[in-house]
Amino acid sequence: MENLKIKQICRKINISNVVSILIIFFMLVFIFLSLFFNYLNPKSYTIEIKDKFIKNDRKSAKYLVVDTNNTTYEISDLLFIGKFNSTDIYNSIDIGKSYKIYTTGFRIHVFSLYQNINKIELEE
Repeated sequence: MENLKIKQICRKINISNVVSILIIFFMLVFIFLSLFFNYLNPKSYTIEIKDKFIKNDRKSAKYLVVDTNNTTYEISDLLFIGKFNSTDIYNSIDIGKSYKIYTTGFRIHVFSLYQNINKIELEE
């Protein structure tokens, strides 16, 4: 009888430990991905600018650019690659002109995440 109770207690402890470890693991993975998400998936495109605007939040603002295919891109600073010229890039973009852009990141609608423009070149 006592052995059965001890085994049941041990099983509960083991299950709770496993669940705790899994929760911590997924939290660490989420933190890692959220920190480095904008640095993954490098690509380049040639686009024509349809619109550009600034989306204001309570605490921050996002520079956004829309191409003629209605794809939205973000222009933001990236600490780990030393990119701190987002305002300059945004101000250099003219509506109706074509640019070759170099991006990182992913477009995830649910989280309002956009590919980030890191470099831009005017197409002649």
